Amino acid sequence: MASMFQAYVDSQAAAREDFGRMLRLWRERNGWTQYTAERWGREAGFRTVSSGNISMVEQGKAGDLRAQAHFQLADVNRRIAEKDWGALKSQEIRQALAEVTPIRGDDGQVWGPTEFWSCYVGLLPVPEAFRRPVNEPMPEVSGDLAAELSAQWQQQFTQEASRRGLDPIETLQGVARQAPAAQRKSLRAVLASFRDYEAGELTELWAGEWLPERWIRLWSEGLEPAGGGEDGEKPVP
Repeated sequence: MASMFQAYVDSQAAAREDFGRMLRLWRERNGWTQYTAERWGREAGFRTVSSGNISMVEQGKAGDLRAQAHFQLADVNRRIAEKDWGALKSQEIRQALAEVTPIRGDDGQVWGPTEFWSCYVGLLPVPEAFRRPVNEPMPEVSGDLAAELSAQWQQQFTQEASRRGLDPIETLQGVARQAPAAQRKSLRAVLASFRDYEAGELTELWAGEWLPERWIRLWSEGLEPAGGGEDGEKPVP
């Protein structure tokens, strides 16, 4: 029994990462931002996981999710499956719900709170449609490619900061927090255009995609829409 429990403990990080990736893919395939479900719930009169928590869950950083979160995810999933939209007022939410699909198990059944919780703790795998693909092999890295990628990420970051009216220097920490502590200093230096990544450094930054690109995307998705937050709520794991 002890060995079974230890195996369960050891599997937690990977399970949470897979669960987060499933939620992100589900959201993206439905054409949603991290704020859509929260806005829908506010308009239709039901509570769901806050946008701040969604960001943490998608990154696998939410820790031990409360039971309430799994029931809230299941309620959103049920409403989608039953087309139970509630009393909607905004055209934006109506459009966001036009072609959404629920998460179903490989048996075709709509997931409820039991399935969400079991998946989060690693006792149930994510459905086949959301499983991690086999990583693409890392491209051959040269000094020229390293410089090209560095310039691409610098531009990607500064353009997003500029589009939202943010000071790039002041927002570097936001992007850096998406990376492991050991990678933050070099990421900040590259995005601030103080230097480029070297070819040897990039060999540690491939996970089926370039990690700096992933970190910038996660940072961007976690930003509030123009005009600020919806209700001032703070994320509670």
